[in-house]
Amino acid sequence: MEIRKRSAKNVVILYIAGNIDVNSAEFIEETGQLLKDRFQKILCNFANVNLVDYNGLSILTIAYKNVVNQKGILKFCNVPLHIKELFKIARLDKVFEIYSNEKSALHSFEFSTRVDKLHLRRRFKRIDVNITARYKKGLSANTKLSKGKVLNIGGEGLFVYSKNTFPVSTQLYLEIELGKKKELLTLMGTVIWLADKKLQPHAYPGMGISFMNLEKKIQVKIIDFIDKNITRRSQV
Repeated sequence: MEIRKRSAKNVVILYIAGNIDVNSAEFIEETGQLLKDRFQKILCNFANVNLVDYNGLSILTIAYKNVVNQKGILKFCNVPLHIKELFKIARLDKVFEIYSNEKSALHSFEFSTRVDKLHLRRRFKRIDVNITARYKKGLSANTKLSKGKVLNIGGEGLFVYSKNTFPVSTQLYLEIELGKKKELLTLMGTVIWLADKKLQPHAYPGMGISFMNLEKKIQVKIIDFIDKNITRRSQV
């Protein structure tokens, strides 16, 4: 993967070429450095991207959440159709802001409000936890539940550490117990990335799961749980 960049007004445009895969961790470093340099509006032009594999999905997702959590905005444009389809399978088309061309993407930054950013940061705010998760592929009553540990959770998804992982795009049924009362939450999710032994040795093996068709009341419970625990930890 190659990255070149230019500025347009107060937006930094990253022109990405080649493959986004296990060797593309520099994308996380590049976006992180831009934030350190106080550039908070980033546009990625995918016109010359040939391929994104499941490791690439992981890298894009990590970078996107890092930017949002640090009060930034990250958008994509000129995404090839086959990569759009991959985003759709992984349900990342509901997460990433994708524009057909650079002009419309740049124009959209003018209308990205503070309220939008606060809403996104709250959704993507995550907290480290140690919660037991039970999960299985699909909804078949005959399928045995596997067991793993939720290492972190946010309003859009969670990460399960377990030897029993499923391929990207697999739909899962999940059960977790949240809070002091250990309220049982039943959820549906899609595997959007798998931990890589080289990139995330501390979390390997495991899988990042994006929630599917999450009921609003359950999302509110998860976000409230995160907000309360972040507040408590900051006071310690």
